[in-house]
Amino acid sequence: MPKTIAATPRPTIPYEHPDAAMYFKLFKENIVRLRHRKSAYQQHDETIRKLFSNDGASLKAQCEALVAYTAEAFEHYAVWDYTHAYYPGRPSQQTARTDAIEGVSRVLPTLATWLHSQEGEYTPLQGLNGKSIDVVNIIRTALLAGTDPSHKGYWGKLHDYDQRICESADLALTLWLTKAHIWQQLDTQQQQQIAAWFEQIPPLKTLDNNWQLFTLTVSFVLKDLTGKEWVDHSKYQRIKEFYVGDGWFRDGANGNYDYYNVWGFFYSLYWIDQIDPDYDATFIHQAMSDFVAGYRYFFTPQGLPLFGRSACYRLSAAVPLLAAVDQQSSAIEIGEAKRAFRTNLQYFIANGALKSGAPTQGVFEDDSRLVDNYSGPASSFWSLRALNIALYVGGRTGLWQAQELPLEIEKGDFDFQIPAIDAHVIGTFKTKEVTVLFLSDYTQEQTPLSRRLLRQNLADKALEVVSGRALRPKNNLLRKGITCYTSKMSHFF
Repeated sequence: MPKTIAATPRPTIPYEHPDAAMYFKLFKENIVRLRHRKSAYQQHDETIRKLFSNDGASLKAQCEALVAYTAEAFEHYAVWDYTHAYYPGRPSQQTARTDAIEGVSRVLPTLATWLHSQEGEYTPLQGLNGKSIDVVNIIRTALLAGTDPSHKGYWGKLHDYDQRICESADLALTLWLTKAHIWQQLDTQQQQQIAAWFEQIPPLKTLDNNWQLFTLTVSFVLKDLTGKEWVDHSKYQRIKEFYVGDGWFRDGANGNYDYYNVWGFFYSLYWIDQIDPDYDATFIHQAMSDFVAGYRYFFTPQGLPLFGRSACYRLSAAVPLLAAVDQQSSAIEIGEAKRAFRTNLQYFIANGALKSGAPTQGVFEDDSRLVDNYSGPASSFWSLRALNIALYVGGRTGLWQAQELPLEIEKGDFDFQIPAIDAHVIGTFKTKEVTVLFLSDYTQEQTPLSRRLLRQNLADKALEVVSGRALRPKNNLLRKGITCYTSKMSHFF
């Protein structure tokens, strides 16, 4: 029987139900966006695509080039001392300024993990244009300016259910990863200023799903850096209530079983385990291992059965595989994790998943049908979460030197079930295709016409351009009642 999880009422969130005042604010911020938006930085799009089309390139060289590609474009788009970055692309439901904060918060962890991975004396990152990029200065400047109430780029006073709660977790992780280079070099006043901004976050209310992990991440970082106890253990226990077995979490009491397990739950749990290795490590490691034991079968050299929301985060599919290797799980060998990570990056990037210095808003190239309304121009940088873990663990796990091992689909057919989520997984060796078939309906309130991917109508598109607020149709196929997903990803075309 499915696990019953006690539900809480969903709050009314202003940006989901904007009034006239909200639309006026959106319009004003959109004008600011237009004023500060720069030309698309496409200088190295073809270079990065060719590199990831080359089977002979080393994984480490590809990852380092991806960091350089990202950092160089970030310097181009960033404004106000690296506190905001206006990337080109479709807006979210948030204000344009919040979208621009995402352009910083979702990029800095990649720069931070690169910095953390450097051995010996610090040397600046080399951009693909051959110029030096001072990563330490970028992160230090951003953290000091973004937390300074008198600075133009101040990240602001947060409120309950604020999107910036989500972004604060990545900013806190950046602070933790770079503590030797930045935090420990700051004076007391600077440390207090940064800590004060983050200290507003733990008491705030969030959506009752994976969002609980954002405030927890901030709390664990604050505890590690300042010694003050901020961790709300009831929030962590609530996350564990979403656990249904076989390594899977439900994303909220009535939420989906989908890839948020990968780039939401296990990514955050991995970092919590790194920040405080004594905090419930047995559960975190076991859940990760149990998940990977079945999930590793999803990978093929050309795609994976992608289901749920936020399809644009697809480059992060290998997060738990790399994390499980670092936790010395017996569920996967490093050679298989390496092959899954590399082929996943190569397949999507070689087919257009990077453009103008950022992951595209789609599965391959840009595709507005697949951009959720909560996703903005820089939201897709969560696609670099697997890269972040690879950079962080690559040196100590031997990832870069490991010999690749074949994926399960490259060894033969398979057929098994994941009881906790009522899913049937089928691998066909001859076609190298993996299919995930859900054995129960998420909903029966759909028709053949409503199940298809919808396109935005012209009126909504025009209002989106003027207001700067997303007005796109919702195309989460799980919620449309689709039960069968294939690594050929035919649903997305």
